[in-house]
Amino acid sequence: MGDMDGAMLVWLGVFLAAYFTAIYLIHGRVRAAQVGREHDLHEYFVSGRDLDLKTAIATLGATEIGLITIAYNAQKGFNEGFSAFHIGIAGLIGCAFVGLTGFVVGPIRRTGVLTLPEFYGLRFGGDVRILGAAVMALGGILNMGLFVKVAALFIVALLGVESSPALVVPLMVVLVAVAVIYTAFGGMRSVVATDVFQFVLLTIGVAVAIAAMLGVVGPAEVVEAVSREKGVGGFDPVVNESFGIVYMMWMVLVAGVVSSAIWPTALTRALLIKEERDVRRTYLIASVIFMGRMVLPAVLGVIAIAYFANGGDGARTALAAHGSDSDLVATPVMLGLALPGWLVAFLAVAMFASFMSTQDSYLFCWSSIIARDIAGPLLRRTDDAVFQKRATQIGIAAIALYEIYWGLVYGGGEDVWDYLAVSGSIYFCSGIVLLAGGLYWRRATRRGALAALALGFTAVAALGPVKSALGLEGISSPVIGFAAIGLSLAGFVIGSLSEPAPDLDEQGRLRVSSAG
Repeated sequence: MGDMDGAMLVWLGVFLAAYFTAIYLIHGRVRAAQVGREHDLHEYFVSGRDLDLKTAIATLGATEIGLITIAYNAQKGFNEGFSAFHIGIAGLIGCAFVGLTGFVVGPIRRTGVLTLPEFYGLRFGGDVRILGAAVMALGGILNMGLFVKVAALFIVALLGVESSPALVVPLMVVLVAVAVIYTAFGGMRSVVATDVFQFVLLTIGVAVAIAAMLGVVGPAEVVEAVSREKGVGGFDPVVNESFGIVYMMWMVLVAGVVSSAIWPTALTRALLIKEERDVRRTYLIASVIFMGRMVLPAVLGVIAIAYFANGGDGARTALAAHGSDSDLVATPVMLGLALPGWLVAFLAVAMFASFMSTQDSYLFCWSSIIARDIAGPLLRRTDDAVFQKRATQIGIAAIALYEIYWGLVYGGGEDVWDYLAVSGSIYFCSGIVLLAGGLYWRRATRRGALAALALGFTAVAALGPVKSALGLEGISSPVIGFAAIGLSLAGFVIGSLSEPAPDLDEQGRLRVSSAG
């Protein structure tokens, strides 16, 4: 594996030029449509709250199918075989539950808030808003830590430029910079507009990759290789040593319910939808996407098992050259070896699109929370639209810089998906308690909310370095996660019952609220 051949480089340049031109034109239309509404907070934070059903589904899907998603699910498929598909089925079950019941997404849409911590303030008070926003942003920003690193590894392996990674790493930085620019200036409107385009492109890319590889490695050959290499555990997640019943239950919660109804980048989509009746329909239909985002990349990973098992010494040597990252890059190495250069170049740009579709949403989500729900209340600028927009723009740039730095220094021992699940649990172990409890239990109080936030933070113990420092290596991350949710819930209930019931209005808001 060496440098790209000239033809592939030309094709890559052509596809990249077309991609960046499309992004420029889309953002230009957004900016033209925003003339006169530059400081309208509804326009900037929730895209004018005017999304129709199709657009809402596309932006929800694009946000949750990033290159990091493709990479970690392909990694799971390569390591665990067909049994990794249960994660996608868990996502389908959890997200369908949300769509059928409207769990959290329905009532949060009716509150009319612009950010999720704003609901904390209306329901529990200003200090809960600030603290909850801090926990939410910390979990989310940590979650982004591996995005650039994993994306760069994936693209380097796909293009076969291990000897010249400098060709790819600067391009990743450029992509982050482009996402920073259009997200900072166009706000959620730009995020949604580019998401729709990128969702179509990345969906075509993944589908083409699967179809092309099944033409190289037949389905029967794949099944035989998984049986030979992985045994029964390659088909049955119950007996697979990496999974089991507890892990599968954890996935229904994390990959399904949390990923759709609690995780801020996904839940925020409910705030953008024009018609309330479309909120539940959006999440119900998107449940198929939540399954596909896990299963389809895992299919490529499973195909890679057969490709490298049966592909001869040359293929195995190329993979072994990646050392400890070989399972993470098995799929892109396979695609780079097996497919023609023009198709590899197209897939690379589709992967760039998937990277960008997550970048813009995540950068905007965490920076807007910091600006609107931490800086705004602390500096008494909650009604200052210009300040909140400027603070969000600064936050977008700062988080992007952190993301690039953290991706180079973190040395945890989890695989990518487990790192994301654990880092996200720092927020969602208390987030699910506060959101569900605040929306459905009128007896919940400020004291209970503060206790839930504090105790839910114990989920940090599941991060690899923290787990080692505490001597908890023998306890699985799902067990720690369930324990953290249990502690948060206990603190929420006990804390709420230890003080008088709150004085709420008909909408479930504190009558004397310090949310601002």
